[in-house]
Amino acid sequence: MAGPFLYKILVYPIKSLPPVELTEARVTKYGTLEWDRLYAIIDEKGRIINGKRERRIHLVRARYDLRRKLVYLSACCGDEEAFSLDGEEDEISRWFSRFLGYTVKLVSRPEGFPDDERFRGPTVISTATLAEVGSWFGWDLIQARLRFRANLEIAGVPPFWEDRLYAGPGKAVLFRVGEVLLEGRNISRRCVVPSRDPFTGAPTRGFQKLFVERRRPTLLGRCPEGDHGYRLAINTVIRPGQEGKVLRLGDPVEVLGIVGA
Repeated sequence: MAGPFLYKILVYPIKSLPPVELTEARVTKYGTLEWDRLYAIIDEKGRIINGKRERRIHLVRARYDLRRKLVYLSACCGDEEAFSLDGEEDEISRWFSRFLGYTVKLVSRPEGFPDDERFRGPTVISTATLAEVGSWFGWDLIQARLRFRANLEIAGVPPFWEDRLYAGPGKAVLFRVGEVLLEGRNISRRCVVPSRDPFTGAPTRGFQKLFVERRRPTLLGRCPEGDHGYRLAINTVIRPGQEGKVLRLGDPVEVLGIVGA
């Protein structure tokens, strides 16, 4: 297939847990993808349990049957247990509470729990970018995907191609994936999560320093003066009027131009 195209779609039904790969994803009225970060685990103070705050969350394995609304959970070589995401939220909460050793609760909300509340559309990265960054640290593509946790992966382009979907503060880059119109709004600031092994939570020594050294020259001045350069993948907004439209693997990606944000 010539030109950029949608190579992978990944959604994260329970925030901070592993993703599920889809062949297509529908846009919701909230400007998100169906099932993406629809659920979250919170503690007794209402704080979200994620990889930044709780390293042990990396030890949880999750796989999904979204058609049947099932999640299969396991951790630390324990037996896998199946739960319904539609009626067994209390049982899932107890499973996580036992594993973590303190009381937590699985919650959901229609608009989900996006990583960026301002730019709540799917995050975008290219396969070539993941491969290039992985080569800096000796990771394969699976490791790179799980560390950076993007929703849409674009193939048919060189490394860091997605950076062109950001045009600077106060601007947006309008682009189309299949039938869906999106706006590139920001190059995502990264947290501690990419520095940790996605299967064990073990840190990669010197990760941020090496990442910034290699990454800053590729940004081509797109970051504000003095910015650290610890950025990767594009934060987006789905344009109004896209509810119900569907992203599909193989969809062509077309950059349409710069508009006011």
